[in-house]
Amino acid sequence: MRIPYFSIVLGALTISLLSACGTTSHSFKPSASSEAVGQSSRSFQDTSRSTSEAENEKYNERIAIVARDVRAICTAPANRLYYTRTPCLPAGMTEAHLRDPARMTAQAKVVTKRIFDQLHKLNEETRALMMDSGNPDLIRQARQSREIVDPKIKDIQDALLDGKITWGEYNRARLEIFETSSKNSAIDQ
Repeated sequence: MRIPYFSIVLGALTISLLSACGTTSHSFKPSASSEAVGQSSRSFQDTSRSTSEAENEKYNERIAIVARDVRAICTAPANRLYYTRTPCLPAGMTEAHLRDPARMTAQAKVVTKRIFDQLHKLNEETRALMMDSGNPDLIRQARQSREIVDPKIKDIQDALLDGKITWGEYNRARLEIFETSSKNSAIDQ
């Protein structure tokens, strides 16, 4: 079965968001199920094609907005306290990040909590995009994200905020969740 490019893009977007990292905008390519199939008249096919193109444009715009918002969070000067301890993209983890023995400070806790709240909102928006797509793969990924990945993310975030784990432990857990989610998403594809 051919997996639509958009399924992969939104899966990666969700995994990236859940891992508290930025993304880039990608094009939506409708799945076969979202395109008109077996239409008898040419005019109906043209209308369906126009509808698919309009849906494509709407999704591209929405994904671009989410990606822009994530980039803004990652690059905001007010968020430096968090992003000096952990990279925006999990792929940017360094040995120093992974071994960081520091624990949460009161000042960093305020910034970090705000970032977590902002990213959670974006995660919900991304999952809504996936659920609204009508694409069964995206709907499954959105549900899996909410039911399986989110609790893991919340656990490590809470542990970090409460000072139960170091920044290095948080970074290792964050990277592990990202890698596991990426592998699972690739396997499901």
